[in-house]
Amino acid sequence: MTSNTATTTAYRVLQGEYPPAMIDVSSLGIVTYLNKKTTTRQSGSTLSEVKTIYPAAIELASTTHYQRGLVSVFAMLIIFGFFPVMLYSAYSFTSFFSDTDPVLFIFELVMFIFSVFFVMVSFHFGLYPLRADMFSLKNDSLFFDKKKKKVYRVFRDLPGLIDYVRNSLKKRNPFYAWPTVIVEYDWDSLIFVYVSKVVMLGQLPSTVHTLGVGIKDPDFAQKQAAKSDQDKAWDQMLKHEAIPDFVDFFTIGNPLVMSEYSVQALWTYLHAYMEENGPALPVGESLAEAAPNSWWQSMGCIGPYGPKIKKWNQDHPIFVVISFLFFPIFGPLYLLWGTFNWLSHKTAFEAPFPPEIRAEWGEPLLPKK
Repeated sequence: MTSNTATTTAYRVLQGEYPPAMIDVSSLGIVTYLNKKTTTRQSGSTLSEVKTIYPAAIELASTTHYQRGLVSVFAMLIIFGFFPVMLYSAYSFTSFFSDTDPVLFIFELVMFIFSVFFVMVSFHFGLYPLRADMFSLKNDSLFFDKKKKKVYRVFRDLPGLIDYVRNSLKKRNPFYAWPTVIVEYDWDSLIFVYVSKVVMLGQLPSTVHTLGVGIKDPDFAQKQAAKSDQDKAWDQMLKHEAIPDFVDFFTIGNPLVMSEYSVQALWTYLHAYMEENGPALPVGESLAEAAPNSWWQSMGCIGPYGPKIKKWNQDHPIFVVISFLFFPIFGPLYLLWGTFNWLSHKTAFEAPFPPEIRAEWGEPLLPKK
């Protein structure tokens, strides 16, 4: 299970394959480097991202339990909607192969080949989101070990849609395994940055705020020295000469709900925990919301038709009223979503984390097992 292959001295891959990717920092947006050696004055917050607390470590995990199941609904629409249409299209062209006209025969053959191709494509388009949602990791986790000054990242290596189709055809198996990757980082080698970037949501611009983590290119100095005077002049003019590329980069938290304040608060909390022996759970804060254990809890997780109707009514009263007024539309949709949400959580699995590393942290303090 364990591999000692190291891509750089800053991290080593414990499980799976993790090829390096060069990332141009200037392409991320407006990047502000966060200093580990400076004590921040802002109050820190976990933002309810902490799932488990150990005597010597904490686990941050995705808390977007409500998102599970939604892509499965989309997958069902493709598999039971678009896919049968493509099958019928391919079948219909087979009835024309008896045509004696060579030109029409070639045309019909070409259309049949295209129909078969789209049958395969539509099948994979439906299966891909279904596989991403079912039998997946319970959480993409980050473990912060303050004793050894290590950070462990656990995630599932999902291929891109095009790569998935290509690999499925190559392996002749659309259900080939998507591996789980575990990477160990050296805390002192990680570069934390606050990234803000303007994106378009429909016709309206919106700023996305992100707490990013990167590893600088270790060969940056040598590459700069080898550049021509003309390239160096361009770098100086574009203000890129002091910004090395990242050979690895990931984000912490959900960028769709993060703000400038919450990014700074989460960074302050992590900085205090790892650098200043700060609390694993600040006073007044709670752990991440637990995953639903039943179908009824899943219904309450994704909408107002479950046990959390009072909370939904307090937080989103207008939405609750609209949901019940248009129940013939929202009801079946939430029924499907809640069912697939429950199935997604029931089929999810914990990553096989190296037991010798986890044993060093001791038994979980919170939540109680």
